[in-house]
This record gives sequence, structure tokens and C-alpha cells, in this order.
Amino acid sequence: MLPPTMTTRQRPKSPPAEKVAAEKVAAEKLAAEKPAAAKPATRKAANGRDPAATRERILRAALREFAQRGYAGGRVEGIAKRSGVAKGLVFHYFGTKEGLYLAVQQRIYENLRRRQDETQLAGLGPVEGMRKLVIDTFRGFREMPEIIRLMNEENLHQARNIRGAHAIPALYNPLVAAIERLIAAGREEGLFRAEIDPVAFYIALSGLGYFYMSNRYTLGTVLQVDLEDAGRIAAYEEMIADMVVAYLQGGAATLPMLSLPEPAVVCDGG
Repeated sequence: MLPPTMTTRQRPKSPPAEKVAAEKVAAEKLAAEKPAAAKPATRKAANGRDPAATRERILRAALREFAQRGYAGGRVEGIAKRSGVAKGLVFHYFGTKEGLYLAVQQRIYENLRRRQDETQLAGLGPVEGMRKLVIDTFRGFREMPEIIRLMNEENLHQARNIRGAHAIPALYNPLVAAIERLIAAGREEGLFRAEIDPVAFYIALSGLGYFYMSNRYTLGTVLQVDLEDAGRIAAYEEMIADMVVAYLQGGAATLPMLSLPEPAVVCDGG
């Protein structure tokens, strides 16, 4: 016998439209909150190595190592340990210890030149520009003392390691050109003396800051003064800027000329 036909009352009822809509919204929300499937790991993420960052880390570690121990005393093993990489990776990026040392030397010159940004001199007058260059150079030596130690180290070797590094002299071409422009502008305005050698001028300018920082410990001891006192440093900045400007303006048309008295005529008696 066939089962009795289900009555309308016995058939399952369809859920209300409102409930269906609510369940659909809930499902869509759940799908949106579900984390997306992980993408295949990239090579960088897989081995945790960023070549540019690794090279930079090694270079910074080498800068500290050579600044503290010099070229002869610096050890590739120590640099690898400081940077947290295998010794072989140091050679992978820089080839040899000499190649790494040369990269360090180039970096310190880049750092100093970045501090002496000649583009900031373009909008200044000749006097203001020269004052800024003097102070920025001194601050570069003061804020990056490793530059002093590494320059001293290379001078001990008579620039043997950087002699063939053409990139380092090229860093100074824009600076010398900026100095020449400031000198020319000063002459045109009648502010600067006629004969100024831009290279000799920069050597003197740089020496005023370099000597202070390279000899601050010995000079501070023998003269019994604190050469790292903030007030003394600020006063020295102003003094060397004044000295440089005084040299530049020596003999300029706008400066008063001092005349010497005529020598007295001595007459013989009689």
C-alpha cells in the first residue's frame, strides 16, 4: 500500500525571505573576514635575505671595525660577526678585504659631501654661502668622528688604497665648482679679493674643522680646556667662519684702505 499523500500542513515550509537574506549577508561577511590564501613565498621571504640591506649592514660594520682597529688590525671575521652574516658573504659582496676597505673609504667621503650639500649654497649670497660651507664642514667632522679616524688611517698609508678610486675625486667636482661660483659672485659684488685659489681655499677651510676634531683630546689636555663643551664649539664655529670671510674680503674694494704715515725726513744739522 502506498503511503498516504502528505497534506499541505505536513509538508516542510520554506524559510521566510527575510531569513534567507540575513543568512546570505552573514555568509558574505564571514567570507570577507576569512584570511586570504597565503601567496607562495618570494625568494626574499624564503631565505630572509635582502641583498641591498645585507650589503649595507656589512659596510656599516666594516666602517666601525676599520675606524676602531685600522686597516691592518681590522678583521673580516670581526666584520662578519658585527653584521651577523657568514664570512663568505662578506667576500661575496666586496671581493676582498681591500675591496671592502675601499668601499668604506668611499662611504666616509660620501657622508662628508652629503653634509656639505652645495645645492643649499645656490640661493645664498657669497658671504652667507661661504659661512655656511665652513660651519657645515666643521659639523660634518664633529658629527661623524669616524671620518677623522679613517682619513688619518689612509694618510698614514699615503692614500695608497684610494689612489685608484676615481669615484672619490669625482665627489668633489661639484663642491669646487660651487666654491668658484661663490668666489666669482663675491668679486662681482666687490666683496672678495681678486686672487683666490679655490682648491687652496678649501684645504684651509677644511683644515680649520679637521684639526680641531683630530687633536681635541691632546689639545684639551695640554691647554686644560674642554674642547667638547657645546658653548666652546659654538663659539669656535663662529670664529672660523669670521676668519674665512675676513680672508676672502681682504683687499676688496669695499674695505677701507689703511695708509701708512710718511717716513720722517731726518736732516743733518748745519
